[in-house]
Amino acid sequence: MASLFVLSLSATNLSAAEGKAPQTKTGTVKKVDVTAKQVVVTVKRELTFTVTDETKIQQGGAPKKLADIKVDDKVSVEYVRDGDARNANKIVILGDK
Repeated sequence: MASLFVLSLSATNLSAAEGKAPQTKTGTVKKVDVTAKQVVVTVKRELTFTVTDETKIQQGGAPKKLADIKVDDKVSVEYVRDGDARNANKIVILGDK
């Protein structure tokens, strides 16, 4: 059974430079809510990621916005753990769009 992880936006972002080891998860976008600033992505289980103004969103090396992420896009999220929180540093939209 597939699970979901949710990218949600807030005011905090930690980086590997602050001593946290980055991790990466990859999955397929099932829902994008620009108003709520969330992206739901299918992976092995449900994970919530915090995204800030410093989080980089890219596709093919070009900068993108949350609104550019679409249902069925495959994405890779680089993040760091801070206790139970997962803070997104970078989201890459994979594929040729």
